Amino acid sequence: MKKILKIASLTLAGLIIAALGYTYISFNYYAPADPDVAVDQVKLAYYHESWEECREAFLLQAKTMRSRFNNVETFSIPIESKTDKDLTIDFCYIPASDTTQKLMIINSGTHGIEGFVGSAVQQMLMNDFFEPEMLSEVGLLIIHGMNSWGFKNERRFTENNVDLNRNFDSDETLFQTQNDGFVSLYDMLTPTGKVNMNSLENRFFMLKAINQIAQKGMPALLQAFAQGQYQFQEGIYFGGNEFEQQVSILSKVISEKAAPYQTVLNLDLHTGFGERGTLHLFPNPVEDPELRQKMEKVFDGYPINWGDSDNFYTVSGQFVEYIGELLSDKTSIPMLMEFGTLNTSKTIGSVKSAHVTITENQGAHYGYKSEKDSLKVKAGYYEMFYPPSEKWRTNAITISKEMMESIVKNFLEL
Repeated sequence: MKKILKIASLTLAGLIIAALGYTYISFNYYAPADPDVAVDQVKLAYYHESWEECREAFLLQAKTMRSRFNNVETFSIPIESKTDKDLTIDFCYIPASDTTQKLMIINSGTHGIEGFVGSAVQQMLMNDFFEPEMLSEVGLLIIHGMNSWGFKNERRFTENNVDLNRNFDSDETLFQTQNDGFVSLYDMLTPTGKVNMNSLENRFFMLKAINQIAQKGMPALLQAFAQGQYQFQEGIYFGGNEFEQQVSILSKVISEKAAPYQTVLNLDLHTGFGERGTLHLFPNPVEDPELRQKMEKVFDGYPINWGDSDNFYTVSGQFVEYIGELLSDKTSIPMLMEFGTLNTSKTIGSVKSAHVTITENQGAHYGYKSEKDSLKVKAGYYEMFYPPSEKWRTNAITISKEMMESIVKNFLEL
């Protein structure tokens, strides 16, 4: 009997060690496969490595559009900052030439660092997609770098650590929104002290996450993590205690430009969540059956993840939904478009995404134990929001153009 117990104990110990080893390796060396596409240098030319370069390229494309379109209007609005006097949101507006029934708004950089990809897509559309006949019945407003401080400093958040896509609303009661799930996970989601990527806590973060998943379930964890919270300024997805300046700036511009139109399509470009190499459509659940029908018509042929399935989450204070509140006398069709990077539909990808977000936020507030730790965190942040892979970047431009061809066609027929 003792021999049997010893063998069973050794077997169990071996299984535990093997499970720990597998968890450690799979999490710390996680690298989702790129889409199988040929690298295209023409498409890669739309990408740049600084906010200044992206802004310059965007404004240059806007300038060249004047040779193809009538009444092109470009303008920039300064963003106030305690540390930077050279921040702007940049706009390009082209009115519909024949009718004012429909307006399309395409926005980038709501989440700072995600603006690198959004800017590249906007530049491609301006240079290689929109034609005068296409805009005879549709006006176009392109908004570049909405969160220019985060864009320039390569963070998702504003200078006040506010997530802009949790900060838009017509009512200040937004800031009273409770996220009890976040509160219960506060210690896990908001560690203090300098980031040490070699600590047991970081090396075996996957085990801590698995424990929480077992207790609460993945849907509840996703909702607690990403919904937005309004209590802890030092925490991730902080929606603010008051409206950021972008709310009033965008409200004024959009109200003015949308005034002549009856139907407004709002496309907000993001990166991070979803399957790597796929362009996802992520609206919050829509209760109005007529609006939902119109959204399904405009995005016909592409799956819409309504935020009410197990692998997705709903958001408070979302920009594209706020436009509908702002333009309450019009039909407003909101859509958040997200380029997937880490395969967050899989548990390991979702946990990796959470860990990247947590460690970057910790480093921004408390610093890093070493330069190596800083570089490792920032490399993970880039992989999540601006992947350096030339295949991934080529594919993002390709699928953007393909989807936009369908969207514009369907929007014109709406």
